[in-house]
Amino acid sequence: MSSPSKQSRFSRPIFKRVLLSLLALFCCASLLLALTTFLKVKAHHSEIRNELKGISEEVVELYLEQGLTALLEEYELDESPIFDNEEMLSRFEHHDLVFAFYDNESNLVTGAKELDIYRGFQRHRYVVDDERIRVIGYGTVLEDGAQLMLQMPIGDEAQTFKRQLVRSVFVLFLFVLLALPTITYVLSRWLINELTNLSLQIDGVAQKPDTNRLVVCSSSLEIKSLTGQLNQMLDKVATLHRQMLTMSVGIAHDLKTPLSRVANRIQLMQQDLDDKGAMIVHLEKADSDLQNIIKTFSNLIRLNEIESGRRKAGFKLVDVSSVISDLAESYLPVFEDSGKQLQVSVVDNVMCQGDIDLLNQMVSNLLENALVYSDEQAKVWIRLQSSVHGALLQIGDSGPGIDSQFASHIFERFYRVDYSRGKPGNGLGLSIVKAICDLHEASITLIPNQSGAVFDILLPVQE
Repeated sequence: MSSPSKQSRFSRPIFKRVLLSLLALFCCASLLLALTTFLKVKAHHSEIRNELKGISEEVVELYLEQGLTALLEEYELDESPIFDNEEMLSRFEHHDLVFAFYDNESNLVTGAKELDIYRGFQRHRYVVDDERIRVIGYGTVLEDGAQLMLQMPIGDEAQTFKRQLVRSVFVLFLFVLLALPTITYVLSRWLINELTNLSLQIDGVAQKPDTNRLVVCSSSLEIKSLTGQLNQMLDKVATLHRQMLTMSVGIAHDLKTPLSRVANRIQLMQQDLDDKGAMIVHLEKADSDLQNIIKTFSNLIRLNEIESGRRKAGFKLVDVSSVISDLAESYLPVFEDSGKQLQVSVVDNVMCQGDIDLLNQMVSNLLENALVYSDEQAKVWIRLQSSVHGALLQIGDSGPGIDSQFASHIFERFYRVDYSRGKPGNGLGLSIVKAICDLHEASITLIPNQSGAVFDILLPVQE
């Protein structure tokens, strides 16, 4: 199998991790700077609001205690208590406080003409010589109905914070824009190396798909997952390949003997053309061999039909208890004639969704197996009982059983243990049983370490 290339080993983890780490570090630093700047702006605005509220309380207290005259003297407005927009903007440029005082009838008593009446905090924006001035305002109502409006410029500090915020976001965007093509190229080259290495391994596996498997030699979780899935697919393909080989050998083995016998019968018929009795015997034997061949192909067609799942569309509610009881009763004389004993124990009212014909065939195949492969005077039993997870159907015998080394293959098509090849059959009976169980979402298990062959089938039931 091909080994990983040196280029792949060099490029895959280190350079990629360094680039991604630097990008992540820069992004985190830029975001931290942006967050810090944003918090500084918010804190500065909060300070201005607190200052405005404090000034508002002082103005109100002075007005209520000493009157309007004292208020005008305090803020040097006694000579020009009301000023225009130009004066207001001049005060803003010098970072001074601007206020407007209205009486209880909303008439301006003192302050800037341009200040509107509002309640609580508001933000405003003015333009002086193409320069924007941002201010925060605060409006309150006094006890006698008078109204006080205050406005204070935000100042250069907040603007500086905002410029830092914009600059950090721009730098982050610029870095990502410039670094992204480089990072994309490096990562794409790394991915190409990984896929090239994987492709070389696949070429090696293709030479011996039944034994060779891909080796995980990547730091990427995606490549590891893909490698694992490919190995699972190869395992399934290998299993199917083995099954195809087994099936081919099985078909050849099961058809060679009866076809050879038919060919021999035809030669004997040519010799015994004048002997009517011998001709009848030859025809009967040839017919029996041909019927066995036809039965093999019929079972194959039946198995494919079951595995296709088409029969599931016709599922109905089936009384499994009645189906098994009736079938077991019909087999009792057969077992008695063969000198074997069939014991039946079935609980009532076990219901499930299924196909009656297929369930009958499932049980019949297992009973036929017990009839053919168990010892003389053997005891065979069929039991149906309730279980925590459904209904448990058990069919077993006291015969020689199945060796543990063959147990994992008994449900494969045409698989027959060597000592059973002298018995009638084509190795499809248990394959059909397994397919019927799968179609009904039931599990079938050969119980290990038993004196005979004992099968447990767990059926899903419907209350």
